[in-house]
Amino acid sequence: MRNITVLYLLFSVILSCKGQDKGENKKTKVTTYLAKCEGQYSTGEKLDKKDKSWSLNSGDVDKIMGLAISITEEEWHFSYPVTPCNIDINNYLYKGKKYNLQINGGSYISLFDGKTTILLGCDLPECKKYFLKAKEIMEEDTTSLSDNDSKTSGQTKSYQVTFDKNNYHDIIIVEKKTEGYNVEAKSNNKSFFNKNFVCDSIEIETKTKNNQAFNLILSFTDQYQNIFRKVVIPVFFKNNDLYLEKIFIATLGTSAKTGEEEWMKKEISKKIPLKQFDLNEIISE
Repeated sequence: MRNITVLYLLFSVILSCKGQDKGENKKTKVTTYLAKCEGQYSTGEKLDKKDKSWSLNSGDVDKIMGLAISITEEEWHFSYPVTPCNIDINNYLYKGKKYNLQINGGSYISLFDGKTTILLGCDLPECKKYFLKAKEIMEEDTTSLSDNDSKTSGQTKSYQVTFDKNNYHDIIIVEKKTEGYNVEAKSNNKSFFNKNFVCDSIEIETKTKNNQAFNLILSFTDQYQNIFRKVVIPVFFKNNDLYLEKIFIATLGTSAKTGEEEWMKKEISKKIPLKQFDLNEIISE
C-alpha cells in the first residue's frame, strides 16, 4: 500500500510538471512578422535579398518600441530614409492603448489608432540591427555660406547636383551679395534659374532622400549672431525648372505654456515654382 501511495505521488508530480511546461511554452511563444516589399527605393536602388527576407519577431518589436522616441514630421522628412519594405502589426498594445503599427525598414514606426497617426524614430545604436537602413545624419553633409564667412560681396560657392539623372554638368552657384545671396542653377553650362534671397546665411544640402534635387536652407540671426529662424525648402526639378511643394519653418520664441524659449515649428504646403517664392509672405502666414 505504501508503494502504491509513493507511485501515485510521483505520477502526480510528473503530470503537474508537464502541465507547467505547456503553460510556459504558451507564454514564450514567439510570433514572426515578415516584411512586405513593393517597388524599389526612391533613389533607384533595387531590392536585394536582405530587403526581401527582412523580418522581426514579437520580441524584436517589443524592444524596438521600448527604444523608439516620438519624432516630428519634419524630423522624419529630413532624417529618416524611406524603404519600400514595411512590417504591419495590428492591435499592438503601446502605453496602455492599442494601435496598428507599420514598421518601415528606415528605422521609423507609424502608429495609427483609427483617428490620428503618431511617428516614432529608433536612432540609438541598439536599433540598427533591427532595420534595413539607419537614421541619416544630414548635418555632416551640409555646406554653408554666411556673413561670418565673408563680409564682402562677390564670394561664391558651387554645388554639384543632379537635376534629371542625365549626364549633364548640373550645378548650383551661390554668390554673396551686398544684401542676401544670389542662387543660380545651371544645366549643361546653361543658366535656367536665378533668384536673390535676403537672409543672413544660406545652406545647400545635396544629399537628399525624397527625389528632391537639393534642400535650400535660409537662416536668420539676431544682433548677437544667434540663429532665431530657419526656413527649409526641399527643391524639386520638374519641366526644366525648380519647384517647391512644402516649406518648413522653425522659429525660436517664448512658449505660452512654460514661459521658456523653444523652437516652434510649422509646415506650409505651397506648390509653386521656386522663382515665385516670397519669404515675407510665407512667414506672415
